[in-house]
Amino acid sequence: MKKNLIIAVCLAALFVLAFCVANSGGAKEKPLPAPRIAIVSVRDVFDNCTLKVTTEKELAAEGESRYADIKKMESDIESEKNAISKLKEDSAEYMVSLKSLMMKQSQLEAEKEFYQQDLTVKEMRSKEKIYRKILESIAEVAKEKGYNMVINRDDNYLNQPETSPPAQNPTDLILTTRTHKLLYFDKEYDMTQDVLVNLNNKALQK
Repeated sequence: MKKNLIIAVCLAALFVLAFCVANSGGAKEKPLPAPRIAIVSVRDVFDNCTLKVTTEKELAAEGESRYADIKKMESDIESEKNAISKLKEDSAEYMVSLKSLMMKQSQLEAEKEFYQQDLTVKEMRSKEKIYRKILESIAEVAKEKGYNMVINRDDNYLNQPETSPPAQNPTDLILTTRTHKLLYFDKEYDMTQDVLVNLNNKALQK
C-alpha cells in the first residue's frame, strides 16, 4: 500500500514537471518581434485625396440643384401673392387662393429644413466613407512595407507653425498640449504620401 502511494506521488510529480516544461517551451517558441512603427497624417491624406474632391463636387451639385428648386418655389409663391392682391378679400376665390398660398409657404419652409438636414447627413456619411477608405489604404501600405503599427501624425500649430494658426485663447492651448500625443518621429517612417497614392489609384480604377 505504502509502495503504491509513493509510486502515485512520483507519477504526479513527473506529470506536473512535464506540463511546466511543455508550457515553458511553447512560450519560448513564439517570441514577439520588435514592432515596426510608421506614421501617417490622416488629415493630409483626407485634404488631398481625389475621393474628397469628387465627393465635394457631387454634394455641391446636389446643393445647387436643391437651391434652384427652392428659388423656383419662392418665385411661384411671389407670383401667387401678386395674384391674390388683385382679388377681393371677401370673395370665395380669395380664400381658396389664400389657403393654397399658405400651404405652399409651409411646404417651402419644410423643404428648406429637410434639404439642410439631408445634405448635412450626406456630408457626414461621405466623410465617414472617405475615412474608412483611408484606413483601408493605411492597412494595405503598412502590410506591403512590413509595418505592424501605424500612428496618426496629429499636426498642430506647435509643431507646424507655418501651416497652423496659433491658439486664440488659453483653452485652445490646453486642449492642444493635452491631446497632442506624437511628440517626435523620424520622417523616414512617414508613409503619408504612399497612402495618398494608394488611395488615389483606387479612385482612378473605378
